[in-house]
Amino acid sequence: MADTVEGRRLEMSGFGECDVDKVPPLEAWGDVGRMAVLGVVSAFSKFVTSIMNRTTCTNYETFYHHVTQRRRPNGLITVSNHASTFDDPGLLSWMIPWRYFLSEPTHRGIRWTMCTSEICAKNALVHKFFAAGKTVPITRGGGINQAVMGTMAERVSRGDWLHIFPEGRVTKVPNELGRLKWGLGKMLCDIDERGGPAPTVLPFWHSGMEKVKRYGVMWFYPFNHVHVTVGEPIDFADLTARCGKCKTDKAREELFRSMTDRVEERMREIRAKNLEERHRARG
Repeated sequence: MADTVEGRRLEMSGFGECDVDKVPPLEAWGDVGRMAVLGVVSAFSKFVTSIMNRTTCTNYETFYHHVTQRRRPNGLITVSNHASTFDDPGLLSWMIPWRYFLSEPTHRGIRWTMCTSEICAKNALVHKFFAAGKTVPITRGGGINQAVMGTMAERVSRGDWLHIFPEGRVTKVPNELGRLKWGLGKMLCDIDERGGPAPTVLPFWHSGMEKVKRYGVMWFYPFNHVHVTVGEPIDFADLTARCGKCKTDKAREELFRSMTDRVEERMREIRAKNLEERHRARG
């Protein structure tokens, strides 16, 4: 049975490679390299979001608590809209405190994230840079069963933090929510079936990043207001109780769709609140 799909997924791909059936490398250049990459990227990101532009946030204490004070092995999955290619690292770097970046080697709690292999694994050097920054490649169109999804589910089941964009792509119309993928549902069931504790799923909505780093443009624009609204954790207990009990692929797809619908409903509520807060700030 060594040639089963699960068996192949235990294989590790090399830097600059991306195979849906192989786990991508997660480490490059050790702790020193990781601190260097995180430090440089976060410093630049904070400069863009805090000095070139103005960024504000409501309910930040909820985000801060779950990122820095949760009790492991309780994992965390944050979900947000995707308005700019600079949402991560730009916005996430603004939200993560400096001291948490600086103490990464002791807590290893900075977020993991995934990006298309066309960008972050186009060659070995680029792949190593992104891996050092805790970003792993995912194959566009590769489906929810590719090996990297299981790898990230394993990290979260151990208590790590993963940030995902459930739309799976940048939405070109400001403050629109595109169709959500089913990957989060698959991940929640993978974690449950591994016996890991249910992770906290924390949504937030942001507006204004599409003006800071515009789609298809390489440079950054100043004098914009970016606003973030952090929601409350989403409860999936009734749905994850069905994980592992679906007898057919159709039943499994319906479960993942139900999870996705719940995320979409909550994100639309937070979007409305975000836009209302922006309107009040202008007044």
